[in-house]
Amino acid sequence: MESKDKVRTPRQERSVKTKTAILKAAIRLFTEKGYHGTNTKEIAAEAGVSTGSFYSYFADKRAVFLDAVLLYNREFTERIDQEMREIDLTIEDKKSVLPKLVDSLINSHQVYKNFHNEMMVLYHSEPAVKQLMDEQYDRNRTLTLRYLTLWKDTMVVKDLEAAAFVVFAAIDHVVDALVFSEVSIPVERIKQGLVDMVASYLLGMTTDEAEGESGRG
Repeated sequence: MESKDKVRTPRQERSVKTKTAILKAAIRLFTEKGYHGTNTKEIAAEAGVSTGSFYSYFADKRAVFLDAVLLYNREFTERIDQEMREIDLTIEDKKSVLPKLVDSLINSHQVYKNFHNEMMVLYHSEPAVKQLMDEQYDRNRTLTLRYLTLWKDTMVVKDLEAAAFVVFAAIDHVVDALVFSEVSIPVERIKQGLVDMVASYLLGMTTDEAEGESGRG
């Protein structure tokens, strides 16, 4: 195996494409066979490159997995940004926005959906993976705070930073359950329950009040 100081940073378009191909191949194999069931020789073969070429871009299997986590985080954030740009967060009926926010997170999780499970496995055993995922959670909470700030004049909660933490944690947990687990209750009912809970916490709205306001709109 090549030493880490021999790993190069691709600059030419061809080299960038080769590194990306290796990374995508690694994600496919990690998803299908798991991290511990995959080796670098298999990743190189899947990417259509030699094992030596693999080691010119990545020091080892761990390095390519960490880069895969970074790619997952980047594409997840890009998908969220794209989804959120299509939502008008300034409209008066805030309750009607919440289902769209939940759906945007569900849709964003479809990026490398099965790879997420392998990330969670290594989260508890690999400190570097935990650090990268924790940093992503922090970015998501910061993004939540930014969106809540747009609603600060209509919310009943005063501590927006704490509210962002609570709301993101609640939505993230429920969305993960809907995307990655089998649930016995119809998905739409769970989503509605989540929206009702968040609306009550942030806006002080009961389900009946929210329905009345929506009807008037």
